[in-house]
Amino acid sequence: MKKSIIVSAALVAACAGSAMAAPSNTTLPGGWTWQSVGTGSYNSGLQGTPRGGANGQTTGPFTDTSFGVMDEPGTPWFTGGDVSSQQYVQRQIFGNFGTGSPPGPSGFRHYNFGYGSTTAGSNFPRSATEQRQISLNHWNNTAPDAGGVATFGQIVRVPVSARLEVGLGWGADEMLLKVIGGGNSGRSKFFVDATIGAGFFTSAFGGIASTGNSIRVNGIVEGNNAGSGSYDIAWGFNASNSSGNPTVGRSGGIDAVFVEGQFVADPGAGLNANSVGYSFNKSYDVLSSLVQTGGTFNINYSALADIIALIRDDGNADARASMGPGYEGTARLVVEWAEFRAVPTPGAAALLGLGGVVAFRRRR
Repeated sequence: MKKSIIVSAALVAACAGSAMAAPSNTTLPGGWTWQSVGTGSYNSGLQGTPRGGANGQTTGPFTDTSFGVMDEPGTPWFTGGDVSSQQYVQRQIFGNFGTGSPPGPSGFRHYNFGYGSTTAGSNFPRSATEQRQISLNHWNNTAPDAGGVATFGQIVRVPVSARLEVGLGWGADEMLLKVIGGGNSGRSKFFVDATIGAGFFTSAFGGIASTGNSIRVNGIVEGNNAGSGSYDIAWGFNASNSSGNPTVGRSGGIDAVFVEGQFVADPGAGLNANSVGYSFNKSYDVLSSLVQTGGTFNINYSALADIIALIRDDGNADARASMGPGYEGTARLVVEWAEFRAVPTPGAAALLGLGGVVAFRRRR
């Protein structure tokens, strides 16, 4: 008898535990219970914002996340969906060096066609913005807890967790300071200051946004004057230089990386040499606002880049600062569910069976 009591107590405890996650909208007939029969999950798959290819590339995989890359004509990745075709930002003191004559399609990115109200062939504007988008599929629950009275053996799936995972990376490469003229002797010193920012937003799940993400990066660049010509000094992180005997320093009190308005790190190199970049991933609990009927939703990503200052601190040379900004977003939706079957409780079924036997005997 004692063993029987212990087993019954265990059964009650198990039923109580599963009832916490059991269907709540679909009603059970009297004497029935929800039997836990398993678990499952839905994964939308990791999706990313569109990418282009390297200059002149014709076959994938494509890995270029530059601003404007999706607007390059004559390329297999062309979509025409970028806000601006501008792939560089530039700022010059004392003149306008320009971007030369329009090259062929493979060199399209290096020519300013007159972006931002500038003159075609002149320097690129000092700032640029970009927007891209990811579309994901909501979970389609084929056995929802939709209400009504359960039928024998009916399967119901109850979501127990749901998260939206979002990644964001942004930065710039090809960070060059062009020293222009200045005579055949002497040196010139310049200060360049830039910011690159990015964020995302979706109206799904009641609205999710990430703003206040930025990189502030500067360079204190000194090099030999360029005579009657010009040469480039790389001022990004992990850069190497061979001309002009340059030195590149930083003002540590200015450089910073912010995520959602909070300082998180000093800036460092991005994916390439002569670059700057930062990335992060966030996971959002969306169980309370989970859509279970399928369909799609969008996550919109935006970015900006601006060379906010270029100053000559010493010397006679002119200078132009450049960088090629880029960014990328990733996202996926992951849902985990518990599956239940509507059945008569074991105890009720046994009592019904016993009652039938007793009644039969009484009739005899």
